[in-house]
Amino acid sequence: MTSFSTLARAARLGSTRKRGVTLIEAVLYISIALALIVGGLVFFQQASLAQRTNAAVRNISAMASETRGLYQQQATFNGFSHSALVNAGAVPTSMISNAATGELKNEWGGIVTAGTNAAALPALGSSPAAAIGETFWVVYPNLPKAACIRLASTDSSGSGRVGSGIRSIAFSTSATFATEGTAPAADGLSPSNVATLCSGDIMNVRFSFTR
Repeated sequence: MTSFSTLARAARLGSTRKRGVTLIEAVLYISIALALIVGGLVFFQQASLAQRTNAAVRNISAMASETRGLYQQQATFNGFSHSALVNAGAVPTSMISNAATGELKNEWGGIVTAGTNAAALPALGSSPAAAIGETFWVVYPNLPKAACIRLASTDSSGSGRVGSGIRSIAFSTSATFATEGTAPAADGLSPSNVATLCSGDIMNVRFSFTR
Protein backbone atom coordinates (compact mmCIF):
# COMPACT_ATOMS: atom_id res chain seq x y z
CA MET A 1 0.00 0.00 0.00
CA THR A 2 1.36 3.38 -1.03
CA SER A 3 1.83 5.77 1.86
CA PHE A 4 0.57 9.34 1.85
CA SER A 5 4.14 10.69 2.01
CA THR A 6 5.13 8.70 -1.09
CA LEU A 7 2.20 10.13 -3.02
CA ALA A 8 3.11 13.65 -1.88
CA ARG A 9 6.71 13.25 -3.07
CA ALA A 10 5.51 11.95 -6.45
CA ALA A 11 3.17 14.91 -6.80
CA ARG A 12 5.99 17.38 -6.02
CA LEU A 13 8.32 15.61 -8.48
CA GLY A 14 5.68 15.74 -11.20
CA SER A 15 5.08 19.41 -10.54
CA THR A 16 8.81 20.14 -10.79
CA ARG A 17 9.07 18.27 -14.09
CA LYS A 18 6.11 20.18 -15.47
CA ARG A 19 7.68 23.49 -14.50
CA GLY A 20 10.95 22.44 -16.19
CA VAL A 21 9.23 21.59 -19.46
CA THR A 22 7.32 24.87 -19.35
CA LEU A 23 10.54 26.86 -18.96
CA ILE A 24 12.15 25.08 -21.91
CA GLU A 25 9.10 25.72 -24.03
CA ALA A 26 9.11 29.36 -22.97
CA VAL A 27 12.73 29.73 -24.08
CA LEU A 28 11.89 28.14 -27.42
CA TYR A 29 8.87 30.42 -27.87
CA ILE A 30 10.95 33.50 -27.08
CA SER A 31 13.71 32.43 -29.50
CA ILE A 32 11.20 31.85 -32.29
CA ALA A 33 9.51 35.18 -31.58
CA LEU A 34 12.83 37.04 -31.67
CA ALA A 35 13.78 35.37 -34.95
CA LEU A 36 10.43 36.38 -36.45
CA ILE A 37 10.82 39.96 -35.23
CA VAL A 38 14.36 40.28 -36.63
CA GLY A 39 13.30 38.72 -39.92
CA GLY A 40 10.31 41.04 -40.10
CA LEU A 41 12.48 44.10 -39.49
CA VAL A 42 14.93 43.09 -42.21
CA PHE A 43 12.09 42.43 -44.64
CA PHE A 44 10.46 45.77 -43.76
CA GLN A 45 13.72 47.66 -44.31
CA GLN A 46 14.28 45.99 -47.68
CA ALA A 47 10.69 46.56 -48.75
CA SER A 48 10.86 50.21 -47.64
CA LEU A 49 14.10 50.76 -49.57
CA ALA A 50 12.65 49.17 -52.70
CA GLN A 51 9.46 51.23 -52.42
CA ARG A 52 11.32 54.52 -51.95
CA THR A 53 13.80 53.72 -54.71
CA ASN A 54 11.00 52.92 -57.15
CA ALA A 55 9.29 56.20 -56.23
CA ALA A 56 12.58 58.05 -56.80
CA VAL A 57 12.92 56.44 -60.24
CA ARG A 58 9.44 57.64 -61.19
CA ASN A 59 10.00 61.15 -59.84
CA ILE A 60 13.41 61.74 -61.45
CA SER A 61 12.18 60.32 -64.75
CA ALA A 62 9.10 62.54 -64.58
CA MET A 63 11.19 65.65 -63.88
CA ALA A 64 13.50 64.90 -66.82
CA SER A 65 10.62 64.19 -69.19
CA GLU A 66 8.64 67.27 -68.15
CA THR A 67 11.73 69.49 -68.47
CA ARG A 68 12.33 68.32 -72.03
CA GLY A 69 8.66 68.94 -72.81
CA LEU A 70 8.67 72.45 -71.37
CA TYR A 71 11.81 73.46 -73.24
CA GLN A 72 11.29 71.59 -76.51
CA GLN A 73 10.74 74.87 -78.38
CA GLN A 74 13.78 76.51 -76.80
CA ALA A 75 17.34 76.30 -78.05
CA THR A 76 18.72 75.89 -74.52
CA PHE A 77 17.58 75.17 -70.97
CA ASN A 78 18.68 78.62 -69.80
CA GLY A 79 16.58 79.86 -66.91
CA PHE A 80 15.44 76.40 -65.90
CA SER A 81 14.99 75.56 -62.22
CA HIS A 82 12.88 73.26 -60.07
CA SER A 83 10.60 76.24 -59.38
CA ALA A 84 9.83 76.40 -63.11
CA LEU A 85 8.55 72.83 -62.94
CA VAL A 86 6.42 73.56 -59.87
CA ASN A 87 4.93 76.68 -61.46
CA ALA A 88 4.10 74.71 -64.60
CA GLY A 89 2.47 71.93 -62.60
CA ALA A 90 5.02 69.58 -64.12
CA VAL A 91 6.35 67.89 -61.00
CA PRO A 92 4.83 65.02 -58.97
CA THR A 93 2.66 66.55 -56.25
CA SER A 94 4.08 64.09 -53.71
CA MET A 95 7.41 65.93 -53.96
CA ILE A 96 6.09 69.44 -53.30
CA SER A 97 6.74 70.48 -49.71
CA ASN A 98 6.16 74.21 -50.26
CA ALA A 99 4.33 75.31 -53.41
CA ALA A 100 4.89 79.01 -52.64
CA THR A 101 8.68 78.68 -52.70
CA GLY A 102 8.85 75.77 -55.12
CA GLU A 103 10.60 73.58 -52.54
CA LEU A 104 10.75 69.89 -53.37
CA LYS A 105 11.60 66.98 -51.09
CA ASN A 106 12.49 63.45 -52.05
CA GLU A 107 11.62 60.15 -50.38
CA TRP A 108 14.45 60.52 -47.83
CA GLY A 109 13.62 64.10 -46.86
CA GLY A 110 16.35 65.71 -48.99
CA ILE A 111 15.73 69.07 -50.71
CA VAL A 112 15.67 68.42 -54.46
CA THR A 113 17.08 71.12 -56.73
CA ALA A 114 17.37 71.47 -60.49
CA GLY A 115 19.03 73.83 -62.95
CA THR A 116 21.12 74.13 -66.09
CA ASN A 117 24.83 74.26 -66.78
CA ALA A 118 26.16 77.80 -66.40
CA ALA A 119 29.42 77.07 -68.21
CA ALA A 120 30.53 75.09 -71.24
CA LEU A 121 31.05 71.44 -70.38
CA PRO A 122 33.91 69.29 -71.68
CA ALA A 123 33.26 66.39 -74.03
CA LEU A 124 32.56 63.06 -72.41
CA GLY A 125 33.93 60.05 -74.27
CA SER A 126 32.63 60.35 -77.83
CA SER A 127 30.09 63.03 -76.88
CA PRO A 128 30.60 66.59 -78.17
CA ALA A 129 31.26 69.37 -75.70
CA ALA A 130 28.09 70.92 -74.27
CA ALA A 131 27.62 74.67 -74.65
CA ILE A 132 26.11 76.80 -71.90
CA GLY A 133 22.53 75.78 -71.17
CA GLU A 134 22.56 72.65 -73.33
CA THR A 135 22.12 70.30 -70.40
CA PHE A 136 20.00 70.37 -67.25
CA TRP A 137 20.56 68.66 -63.93
CA VAL A 138 18.61 67.30 -60.98
CA VAL A 139 20.25 66.94 -57.57
CA TYR A 140 18.78 64.11 -55.48
CA PRO A 141 20.22 64.32 -51.94
CA ASN A 142 20.25 62.22 -48.76
CA LEU A 143 20.35 58.89 -50.57
CA PRO A 144 21.40 55.83 -48.57
CA LYS A 145 24.25 53.95 -50.20
CA ALA A 146 22.01 51.12 -51.41
CA ALA A 147 19.62 53.57 -53.12
CA CYS A 148 22.56 55.47 -54.62
CA ILE A 149 23.83 52.28 -56.26
CA ARG A 150 20.41 51.30 -57.57
CA LEU A 151 19.61 54.72 -59.02
CA ALA A 152 22.95 55.69 -60.58
CA SER A 153 23.89 52.64 -62.63
CA THR A 154 23.81 53.32 -66.40
CA ASP A 155 24.76 51.63 -69.65
CA SER A 156 27.14 52.97 -72.30
CA SER A 157 24.32 54.77 -74.12
CA GLY A 158 23.48 56.94 -71.12
CA SER A 159 20.35 55.04 -70.12
CA GLY A 160 19.60 53.92 -66.60
CA ARG A 161 16.75 53.34 -64.19
CA VAL A 162 15.97 57.08 -64.05
CA GLY A 163 15.67 57.37 -67.84
CA SER A 164 17.71 58.00 -70.97
CA GLY A 165 19.83 60.91 -72.16
CA ILE A 166 21.96 60.90 -69.01
CA ARG A 167 25.09 62.86 -69.87
CA SER A 168 26.87 62.50 -66.56
CA ILE A 169 26.38 61.68 -62.89
CA ALA A 170 28.28 63.34 -60.07
CA PHE A 171 28.53 62.07 -56.50
CA SER A 172 29.18 63.90 -53.26
CA THR A 173 28.85 63.48 -49.51
CA SER A 174 28.50 67.27 -49.12
CA ALA A 175 26.48 70.05 -50.71
CA THR A 176 29.14 70.69 -53.38
CA PHE A 177 30.11 68.56 -56.36
CA ALA A 178 33.31 68.00 -58.27
CA THR A 179 33.69 69.16 -61.87
CA GLU A 180 30.81 68.14 -64.10
CA GLY A 181 31.53 64.87 -65.80
CA THR A 182 32.90 63.06 -62.76
CA ALA A 183 31.09 59.98 -64.00
CA PRO A 184 30.48 60.20 -67.75
CA ALA A 185 27.53 58.11 -68.84
CA ALA A 186 29.29 57.58 -72.18
CA ASP A 187 31.61 55.14 -70.40
CA GLY A 188 28.77 53.35 -68.61
CA LEU A 189 28.48 52.87 -64.88
CA SER A 190 28.10 49.33 -63.64
CA PRO A 191 26.77 48.64 -60.13
CA SER A 192 30.32 47.85 -59.01
CA ASN A 193 31.56 51.20 -60.39
CA VAL A 194 28.76 53.04 -58.64
CA ALA A 195 29.39 51.20 -55.37
CA THR A 196 32.85 52.78 -55.33
CA LEU A 197 31.52 56.23 -56.25
CA CYS A 198 28.79 56.06 -53.60
CA SER A 199 31.51 56.28 -50.98
CA GLY A 200 29.43 57.43 -48.00
CA ASP A 201 26.48 56.05 -46.11
CA ILE A 202 24.47 59.12 -47.18
CA MET A 203 25.05 60.48 -50.68
CA ASN A 204 24.01 63.43 -52.82
CA VAL A 205 23.75 62.58 -56.51
CA ARG A 206 23.49 64.96 -59.47
CA PHE A 207 22.04 63.64 -62.71
CA SER A 208 22.80 65.70 -65.81
CA PHE A 209 20.56 65.19 -68.84
CA THR A 210 20.60 66.14 -72.49
CA ARG A 211 17.67 66.33 -74.87
